[in-house]
Amino acid sequence: MSDTKLEDEYFDFNGVFPECTDGFDWDTGAFRGRGDANKFTTLCSGLNLKLTTENRSTEFSQLCRVLGLYLKHIETNKNEHAQRCCKLFYYKLKKDIMDKFNLKCNDAKSCYLEMANHKANGLDTQISDICLKHLIHIDGDTFKIMEYLFEIYNKVNLFNTNNQRTTSNMHKFKEYIEKLEIYFYKYRSEIKEELGKIIKICEGYISEWEADKRLAKHASDLLKYDNWINTRKRKLEEEEEENTRSDWRPTETLESKVLYAKAIMIPRTDDYTHYFSFLKPSVRKLRSMFNKNNKNNMDLMYSFDVEYKNSIDDRYKIAYS
Repeated sequence: MSDTKLEDEYFDFNGVFPECTDGFDWDTGAFRGRGDANKFTTLCSGLNLKLTTENRSTEFSQLCRVLGLYLKHIETNKNEHAQRCCKLFYYKLKKDIMDKFNLKCNDAKSCYLEMANHKANGLDTQISDICLKHLIHIDGDTFKIMEYLFEIYNKVNLFNTNNQRTTSNMHKFKEYIEKLEIYFYKYRSEIKEELGKIIKICEGYISEWEADKRLAKHASDLLKYDNWINTRKRKLEEEEEENTRSDWRPTETLESKVLYAKAIMIPRTDDYTHYFSFLKPSVRKLRSMFNKNNKNNMDLMYSFDVEYKNSIDDRYKIAYS
């Protein structure tokens, strides 16, 4: 299976954020109660021995458990976002499992198959295979863009809690946005809409957090500090204008080429007399030879004119037939 990279093909981020992060807690240390969380912990403990060559069972089980819960979250909330949310799953599979552990499986497909097929004795829980039919290998620039978008919306979810609206979290939030912007110059069509949505979220914080003078306002003020939010908007607008300009190119028609060719071939007396003294000797010699063969030149011009007239006449015949 080949890597899916933005350098090779269009990758659609639309509908992944925030739709696929809303309503789910990615914090591995979050208290999740009993029930499914405990079952996935037990299941993943066995998977650690099956998938990895390392003795890091606790760390693996925590990360694997969250992936199992997320797949169940997708399955429970089956809707038009399932395919899009699987993109987020494959990003997290790579980041949290494949890039962190020495694995016996070689790629996303084989690792996911091992996880989905694994069963534990006396346990009725399995990792869902819902994303197997939406298989995608995320790597390269696609991975980095997914990483920054994930962190941005992770902060957006944190900001839903008042005591998380801190200047520390806001500094990180801004940092991820600026890192994402770096890819806008190369992948404008892929992330333009995402940056536009994020700017609107920032503008909402500026207006909505104004009343909280104790905490949130200090964080939202950072979005205005040093003209930060206006700089983001201006960059987005400038890139759009540049895109419009680059799409326009003057069209050179056959007729314009022919007319130009005639213009440079016909000797003009006024140009000749006015500029002749400034021509280099080699050019003057060439012009003298041209004048000596004026008869041949006129024959050539007549032939050229006839061909050009015929081509124009034929074109209008086709146009009106």
